[in-house]
Order: sequence, then C-alpha cells, then structure tokens
Amino acid sequence: RRGQELVRDRDFADNEAFFQAVFEAGRRYKVMNPDKMRSEYGKLMYLLMDSADAHVQELLGFCCVAPMRTVYATLESAGALQLLSDPAIGTATAEIVAGDRPRYEVQRDIKAKERARDLLAKRYRSNLPEEEVLQCIYALSDNNSYLLFNRDPIDRMIQYVTTYFRPDSFEPGCSLAIQGGREGARLTHNHERQYAYVLQS
Repeated sequence: RRGQELVRDRDFADNEAFFQAVFEAGRRYKVMNPDKMRSEYGKLMYLLMDSADAHVQELLGFCCVAPMRTVYATLESAGALQLLSDPAIGTATAEIVAGDRPRYEVQRDIKAKERARDLLAKRYRSNLPEEEVLQCIYALSDNNSYLLFNRDPIDRMIQYVTTYFRPDSFEPGCSLAIQGGREGARLTHNHERQYAYVLQS
C-alpha cells in the first residue's frame, strides 16, 4: 500500500535514504561477491548513471547515489583514524588458519584475537560507540577473509608455476601446452604462451 501511495503521489524524495541504502547494499554485495550479479550489476550501474542526469534528479527530487560507506570514512568522520594504525589492529583482524597446527595453537590465536578486539572497542569508545568500533573491525576482518579465499590461492598457484616450470623450456611430459577441444580446453596454446597466460590470469 505504501508503494502504491509512493507511485501515485510521486513523492520519491521522502524515500531518499531508503533508495540510497538499497543501491548501496547492491554495490557492497557486488564488491564482496565479484562472481555474482554478472548481468544485473551492469544494469544497476546503467540505472544509477541515468539517475545522475539533472532532469532525472529533478523528477525524483534526490540523487540515488550515495558515497559507499567504508571503514575509513566512518573512522575519519569520528576522528578515530588512529585505529587503523593501532598496534592491536593486526591481531584483532587476523585471519586464523588452522592448517596442520595443533588445536591449542589455534585456540590461543582465537583468544588473542578476541582480547585485541575488546581492547580496541574500549580504547576508541570515546570516538565511536563500541558496537560501531566492532563493526569496523569485523569489516576489516571480512576483507582479510576474502583475501585468504580469493587472493591467496592465486598467489600459491603463481608460486607453483614459477617454481616448477620455466617459460622457455619443459621436461618431457611436463608441458603446459593445451589444445582446444581436448580435456575441456577451449584455447590452443603452446607451453610458453600458456605459461604467460596462467601468470596473467
């Protein structure tokens, strides 16, 4: 019913914060999930570019695009940028990888991370409410987690390629060459070209 009133009365400006929050949520989701919304995100960008036109803004009564909320902007507006260089921030946002480590070591790291997080929340509560400080710390932790699962495997693969292969030669049976149509390959590359392709990809 509220939506019907909005369309009938064309009173879009009253919902400026709502529309900006919805578009912000879509943008943030795409930043954290680059493999999702492949075609939808492009359409959203076209829509937001069109909404920046002066005639459209006049019709709507507001701008659909708000600056993306970041940890830096939040801390800057509160005068708490020193949090980013605090010695405890590394521990508070560290990604804890179990790997082959003993359980007690992992537990120790988890406890240290929790202590650092609580310390920072108390240390900067004069600038921001503790909950907002924690939200900033969690956002930084999410970024570290994202890098662990999306960047680190690529770094590891690059290390494997540069350690076990040479671009200009290969041992018998160890060529990186691929041929389109065989074993799922869509391209045809000799060893040297595939070596360069893997590093660039």
